[in-house]
Amino acid sequence: MEVEKEESVELWCRETLPKVMKIVSVRLPQRDLINLLLVSPWINRNLVSHPSLWLVLDFHEMSDAGNRLVAALSLPRYQNVKHINLEFARDIEDKHLENLKNKCGNSVKNVETLNLNGCQKISDIGIGFITSNCSKLKVFSIYWNVRVSDLGIRSLVNNCKLVIDLNLSGCKNVTDESLKLIAENYQGLQLLNITRCVKITDKGLDMVLVKCSSLHSLNLYALSSFTDAAYKRISLLTHLRFLDLCGAQNLSDDGLSCIAKCKNLTSLNLTWCVRITDQGVVSLAEGCKSLEFLSLFGIVGVTDKSLEALSGCCSATLTTLDVNGCIGIKRRSRDELLQLFPKLVCFKVHS
Repeated sequence: MEVEKEESVELWCRETLPKVMKIVSVRLPQRDLINLLLVSPWINRNLVSHPSLWLVLDFHEMSDAGNRLVAALSLPRYQNVKHINLEFARDIEDKHLENLKNKCGNSVKNVETLNLNGCQKISDIGIGFITSNCSKLKVFSIYWNVRVSDLGIRSLVNNCKLVIDLNLSGCKNVTDESLKLIAENYQGLQLLNITRCVKITDKGLDMVLVKCSSLHSLNLYALSSFTDAAYKRISLLTHLRFLDLCGAQNLSDDGLSCIAKCKNLTSLNLTWCVRITDQGVVSLAEGCKSLEFLSLFGIVGVTDKSLEALSGCCSATLTTLDVNGCIGIKRRSRDELLQLFPKLVCFKVHS
């Protein structure tokens, strides 16, 4: 009996386990896959042979990330890595990226996604080092980095011509010059986040709006200096689906009416857009009939007229509506809300 049991286990490990690991290797996060390597020799042997295991380097929130990165990329198994995540990783500086370039720069030749969010010790110099060999890069994120300036963005656009997703949120030293570089080099850009890039003006935004017509996601959160004229040019983005204008204090009803020409919009954040009234929301409802998410938080100039317009035009799609602080909109019961918006799953109203 014991012999039969051992033979059955061995048969399962030899024939079934490889099939299971083939499925698992493309579905589990890399960290989970690495942990699986320690479960048994059989699993280790099967997983190690799957290339997908070595396509990702995830050092999210890890310490000594700079040395770990260079050590990993020095190994033959990581010669085809495609995704590197250093989000909020500690102990990574320009010197590590210079070391990487000099020792194993060829290892990042196939990298498509690079996340440097929160890596505040990396400067323009480091961006130059890491991007110099990343010609296939498509997604670049460097949220919350005040050392990055137009020089770093110049290195990026010179070295990486295929970027379609760019997150510069919180990079407060980036100016219109960076947006000019982005507009001239990334006309196929699909996602752009310039949240809190406070040195950017209408001039820089206009260049992006005119030349990056493929954008389907634009995040302008906490940028209150743009004028209504700039917001009106958002109407040029006919493929736009996601737009965050939280804090757009200069956005008027006329500006919102122009944005309403973006008929593919599904998500729009108008939190604290204090100049907006029913006139703008009615135009929005009539133009953007596929809205799924809408925040009117803090806008005192909207009333039940806005709610009625949204119900008449967007009731088939709207699932989330935030009217907290909209004192002109009366409170309603859940049943009343569902009559207006049958698909609604989240509704926030002032107390």
